[in-house]
Amino acid sequence: MSDSKALRMVVMGAGAVGGYIGGHLARAGYRVSLVDAWAEHVEQIKAHGIRLTDPLGSIVAPAEAMHLHEVQSLIRDPVDIAFVCTKSYDTAWNTKMIQPYLRENGCIVSVQNSLNEHEIAAIVGADRTIGCIASTISVSATGPGVIERARTPGGEAYTVFRVGEMHGRVTPRALQIAEVLSSVDSAKVTTNLWGERWAKLVTNSMHHGILGATGIHDHQLMQDTQTRLLAIRCAGEAIRVAQALGHDLEPILRMPPALWCAAADGSETALSEIETGWKKWMERSKEPHYGSVGQDLVKGRRTEIDYTCGYVAAMGQQVGQPAPTQAALALLVKQVERGEIQRGMHNLNMFLQERAGA
Repeated sequence: MSDSKALRMVVMGAGAVGGYIGGHLARAGYRVSLVDAWAEHVEQIKAHGIRLTDPLGSIVAPAEAMHLHEVQSLIRDPVDIAFVCTKSYDTAWNTKMIQPYLRENGCIVSVQNSLNEHEIAAIVGADRTIGCIASTISVSATGPGVIERARTPGGEAYTVFRVGEMHGRVTPRALQIAEVLSSVDSAKVTTNLWGERWAKLVTNSMHHGILGATGIHDHQLMQDTQTRLLAIRCAGEAIRVAQALGHDLEPILRMPPALWCAAADGSETALSEIETGWKKWMERSKEPHYGSVGQDLVKGRRTEIDYTCGYVAAMGQQVGQPAPTQAALALLVKQVERGEIQRGMHNLNMFLQERAGA
């Protein structure tokens, strides 16, 4: 790849994560376009830039934005790096949309929840597919042209972006993409993409089902004994599924997988260590965050629960490692999603009573 500032980049899906990344790249002087289906969002960015807020302050970054129909203009300016930041269920069509406009050696970087690299690779090829985990970034699109981040940027204290090749080797392009993303927040290249992916999936799956079913935020989840213990149980299930699949997981909220499993199994010592570490980890979260599933339910949109709790349960079924709590929470969120039940703690109380009587 050439000089990073000369690279042509696009962000497919300029909502919370994509808008945050694209806005900061634009601010840093990169040639980047933010592509999104939300017409008002695109028009606001075109006219006034994109406002990016986090606990350290707020900026407005002038940025180039595109409606979906404007992507065709990229035929005159082919893309070196396309960051796909859409919901997991929108992966295929966004990948197919940008594929014709990739430069010959251009690549697609998945900066999404769940594991979508294989779906992208099936369209553009594994040699043009890279993964990137945005670890505990906690961002929300709160209005047209406005992205707010609940967590303090990681900086030197915590590496947010972990870029990895599917084959696990360190390559020049992976290093360059990490360099580019360091303009947004701390970034590194990982040789353990799947271990990083599953570590984030564990974190998501221990939050998404509970936040989605109840309507509480992440601070309330951690502070309430009932939800905290349920989340730890979810973590234990997800970790064991990942291990059954043969993955070597990275730390979850800076704590080793074995400690989470011990806590999920009832070890008082492990539980005490998890609760202490979790509280410390939450110090970066200055504002309450409802998670992407919670945000989508408020907006009346489809959630990614099939790609977090549902994905863990499905993979567990495949390898004979059941994840019943994950499966049950996924079903609860689907009921909320379809409007069959209302969100609230009563869902969780009923769920726990049913399990106790099983």
